[in-house]
Amino acid sequence: MSKRYNWAVGRKAETLVYDMMKELGFIVVRFGYEYLLPEFANKKNPLKGPAGELIRSQPDFVIVDPKDNHTYFIEVKYRKYGEISNKSIKDYPENYIVLVSPNGLLIADWEYMIKNKNKSCFKLLTDIGPFKYKNKSIIMKYVEKAKQSFY
Repeated sequence: MSKRYNWAVGRKAETLVYDMMKELGFIVVRFGYEYLLPEFANKKNPLKGPAGELIRSQPDFVIVDPKDNHTYFIEVKYRKYGEISNKSIKDYPENYIVLVSPNGLLIADWEYMIKNKNKSCFKLLTDIGPFKYKNKSIIMKYVEKAKQSFY
């Protein structure tokens, strides 16, 4: 699989999650360095050193629940086989990882994932954190979209 294809699939997954978060009523802001610092988003010549690593590892989105202004980080990962390593996610407070795959959408709380050293701690969005009380039919609509889009 080419790097260009990987990039395109990743952007497609991010767009799907962005659209879902907006429809669920969150304020959504793109936060990844590809959006904030596009002049440094060069895969052939990536930023190096501790500061470069921190910049490259920024979560994809900041979402805010307008009911209480509670803020969360969202990292979107596309994985064809639905598996993800803990090493690919950096430590940010209240960071949720949305896993997009041909099987749909799942989510994990980063802190829980690291504490339990468990790659299989992904759950349905309706079962975790700030998504528990959101419109389940909207979430299920996007689960189906993921299945159709990435099959």
